[in-house]
Amino acid sequence: MNKHYILLASAAFFALSAPAFSADKESYESKTKMERDSDGNFSEKSKTEKTDAAGTTTTNEKKVKVDVDSNGNVDKTVKTEKITDPEGLMNKKTVKTKDTEKTHSDGTVDTTHKVTVDGKTVESTSETK
Repeated sequence: MNKHYILLASAAFFALSAPAFSADKESYESKTKMERDSDGNFSEKSKTEKTDAAGTTTTNEKKVKVDVDSNGNVDKTVKTEKITDPEGLMNKKTVKTKDTEKTHSDGTVDTTHKVTVDGKTVESTSETK
């Protein structure tokens, strides 16, 4: 009779402790879309999303756009956004960047760079070469 209780207790212990020893789940997803036309215009959008074992979700999104006009002016824009959302409430972090480069037909180049963290601009530059 005692052996029966010991076996039953052992089986219950392993059945209840198995979730504690199971592998933590992680997930990863990535999507990319690219378009180009005969005038030289180009756009690309990519998005990756990863959730780690602790439940933190990190999303990276990047948008690239290149516009070329008939005069030879080229406008390039790169926007990135990184969102880190640890499991829990009210602790999401967002970092956005925007870089632009405008190349004029006369050879001058205007560039801008802007970084925003949680809605506040932390860096902003503009330059003409």
